[in-house]
Amino acid sequence: MKKRTPSRLSTRQQRTLLAVVALGVFMVADTLYLLTNRLADALDFDYFAVTDISLPKFYQVMVLSHTGVGWVLVVLALGFVAWHLPAVWRKSRKRAIYTGIATLTLGIILAISGQFILSAASNRGNPVAYWSHVAAAVLIPLFYLAHRRLSLWKPSARSYRIVPIAVVGLLALAVVLHGLSYSGEQYTQAAEEAFAAGKHTGPGSKAREVADFAPDDFIPANFVPAESPFFPAATTTTTGDILPSRIITRGDLSQPEKLAGDIDEYGFVVNEPIGSETCARCHAAIVEQWATSAHRFASFNNPFYEATINHMRDNSTASNAEVDAHIAYYKDLAGEEAKIKSKWCSGCHDPALMLAGKMTEEIDRASPQAQAGLTCLGCHAIDEIHDQTGNGNYNIADEQEDPYLFANAKEGVGRFVHDTALKARPIVHKKQMLKPFFRTSEFCATCHKVSLDSRVNGYRWLRGQNEFDNWHDSGVALNASRTFYLPGVKRVCQDCHMPLEEAVAGDVSARDGYVKSHRFLAVNTALPFIRGDEETIARIEEFLQDEKLSVDVFALHHQEEAHYALDKSQPALVPGGEYTFDVVVRNKGVGHTFPGGTNDSNEGWLEVSVVSDDDAVLALSGAVQDDGHVDPGAHFYKALMVDAKGQAIHRRNAQDIVTAVYVRTIGPGTADVAHYSFRVPEDYAGRKLTLRARLLWRKFDRAYTEFAFNNNRQGFRRFDQVPDLPVTEIARGEVELVVGESSAAGAPDAGDWMRFNDYGIGLLLQDDTQGAARAFATVEQLAPERLDGCRNLAKVAVRDGHLERAYEHLEDCEALVSGDGQTAWVWGVVLQEDGRYEAAAQAYRRVLRDFPEDRATWRNLGRVLYLDGRFEEALEALDGVLAIDPEDRVAHYHRMLSLRALGREDEALIAEQAYQYYQIDESAQELTRRYRLEHPHDNREALKIHVHPLGEGG
Repeated sequence: MKKRTPSRLSTRQQRTLLAVVALGVFMVADTLYLLTNRLADALDFDYFAVTDISLPKFYQVMVLSHTGVGWVLVVLALGFVAWHLPAVWRKSRKRAIYTGIATLTLGIILAISGQFILSAASNRGNPVAYWSHVAAAVLIPLFYLAHRRLSLWKPSARSYRIVPIAVVGLLALAVVLHGLSYSGEQYTQAAEEAFAAGKHTGPGSKAREVADFAPDDFIPANFVPAESPFFPAATTTTTGDILPSRIITRGDLSQPEKLAGDIDEYGFVVNEPIGSETCARCHAAIVEQWATSAHRFASFNNPFYEATINHMRDNSTASNAEVDAHIAYYKDLAGEEAKIKSKWCSGCHDPALMLAGKMTEEIDRASPQAQAGLTCLGCHAIDEIHDQTGNGNYNIADEQEDPYLFANAKEGVGRFVHDTALKARPIVHKKQMLKPFFRTSEFCATCHKVSLDSRVNGYRWLRGQNEFDNWHDSGVALNASRTFYLPGVKRVCQDCHMPLEEAVAGDVSARDGYVKSHRFLAVNTALPFIRGDEETIARIEEFLQDEKLSVDVFALHHQEEAHYALDKSQPALVPGGEYTFDVVVRNKGVGHTFPGGTNDSNEGWLEVSVVSDDDAVLALSGAVQDDGHVDPGAHFYKALMVDAKGQAIHRRNAQDIVTAVYVRTIGPGTADVAHYSFRVPEDYAGRKLTLRARLLWRKFDRAYTEFAFNNNRQGFRRFDQVPDLPVTEIARGEVELVVGESSAAGAPDAGDWMRFNDYGIGLLLQDDTQGAARAFATVEQLAPERLDGCRNLAKVAVRDGHLERAYEHLEDCEALVSGDGQTAWVWGVVLQEDGRYEAAAQAYRRVLRDFPEDRATWRNLGRVLYLDGRFEEALEALDGVLAIDPEDRVAHYHRMLSLRALGREDEALIAEQAYQYYQIDESAQELTRRYRLEHPHDNREALKIHVHPLGEGG
């Protein structure tokens, strides 16, 4: 038997190598254990159960051991190499040296890549570190074995048995210990108590059966049981109970004195981002962005909202049947009707207060919960959206908190171990904090779709702000066949309001150095203004000016003459002549109506002027006056609402809204036309005049700003008088014309077809069908290869009742593009008007092949099927509408008719109740008559077509 070659290693070196090999064996077994867990995850094997809320502690120990032992192994191995290499460099065989160097190199790669995985340098868009780590881990044992076999001191036969047995044994032991240590999903003690008491199926829980709490067979889509602790908000918790505020405001809240300085200086907390302390350790960039967002300043750290919610809490004291039922269940709330109603707002604005049961108490405005706003977990703790009706209809997962080791450690080794465990195995954290629906518009709808009903207003159901349906029922969502402009790709809320932004502060979630922006940029310049945040104002203004809207001074009318595309046609102005000109404002890039949100306090308007060649303003509409109010004769983009006494709503007191005097918004891909009249000065022959229009924006109108300031002085510490909120120019258009002679200029060309189309759209929406027809006829001439001209002419014809003309235009459309889905919508409308119901139904079904979530098409299909006597099919179509919008009153009405026709009277009665519940109260318009008589400017704004005489507001 051949003797084994003696080792060149000293005894101490042999012991060091033995330690390295022993640690290596542990690392191999540990790695196989972790890989077994990964495989079990993929196969959904319960024994290894890593769930959405639970991560076994033994598993975390093994993950941390992988990191800790790995570093010890690296240090020992490098020390051994430094000790061993000089002695063998010139004596060993070359192949042994090469494999040794390769093993060393792989070890260094393993160490560096492992550190990258645990650091902010690693991110989802850069998987090189992870796969380098995996590859090095696989190759090191192989190269080390080759190195030993090629060296003089080869492994013993015994070692070939011991090492595999040791690896398998350690792996088996780890698997057994895993099973012994895992005791199922771990819930908080409060959750266990709630489950034991049955609250997790109660009226405040996500598992509740609302039918068990409804007073009759008809259950409104947004019904909230009066027994819910969160009533009238639609919000729920998994436990069904109020929750500790720390779930929403996670972090150290034990030092309120840290907030006092900001409150003294600003009136609210600015520099201490509450509820994001633990998040910032890994997501510094995202927290930095969120800290300047309107979401962050949503609660009592928003002095405008604070003024409104306190006004409601002090004055909305009248009770109603639903509030009485709530008080009957919570008897200690007797006399607190106004505070109960305020929870309707708090589901979205004050979750840290409302979910902790604080909104029915006196609010300490300086408390961390009141100053938290909408924190990270205000959104990221949501695990379910109940439906698409809004009003804060989400569920907060409060059954388990942070599952990682030392979750409550504020600093030191415990915090380091916690963060290391999370970075090493972030899957549970990701499952908890990043639900798939977070990427959808439905998630945003929870708070950006609102309805009011008798729970809050003591009156009836009314639609409030509704960005979701305005988006969903549009071309932007690729859901509306009747849209005038259909983009090439669908966009959701997050595409515009959460674009990619460079993670300057670093962030472990970054992909290629970028994260989805958590600034949630939109239109609110008021909040950054009152805290002196010029950078955020600049970002918002850049956002608003980035192809969102356009302004075009497009048409000029004088006596019987009309001129269009004025920059091209350059008509001469007659001295002393009376003119009317039209300004087209188009929504180019806003994915919902402009303006959106709380339009009773928003303020968009046109400032229009006639300016001489020496910059003298000759006539003006829409100027901001010395008192801070906008010229009342301006053309506004907002909503003017009135209460039950016919008085204007100016305090954001939504609970008092009864009806609208007017609402002027511009839908996605549509346009508005404003008309202005002026007189050319007699002595301006040979001179030039500029017709200029600027679309301006101010987040809050002056009346609301005055109310907020005067009713909440403590929230405006930096101001001695009512703040002058910033006015932003979103877009402008102007044209220069000569008085007395015509300039040499060409006629409109093919490139102007869209301008004529925008003009026609605006006129059609004002019911000026003659003007719209002329504009669309020009579109057809300038762009005969496009469907826009002839299809829009068909829309005009059917609006006027000229069905034969509509058929002719539709045949022109088919000659251009046969079977187009958008054209099929117009076919359906024309055929329906013509009483050809079967053909109309076929046309609508053609639309639905391209636009399966087109609610208007489903609605019309249900109507024509009912008229054609196909009642069961009609019900199927109408159910298609209600699947998209369960509050669609017209669908409920036609369901009622179809069910009655089928003799299903009980169901028809429920459908009738639904229709009456969501029906518009037409009689409420009587309240606007006196208001319009007393406010002539607002009366003019309420008219679809009206002309603003320039100069009256200047």
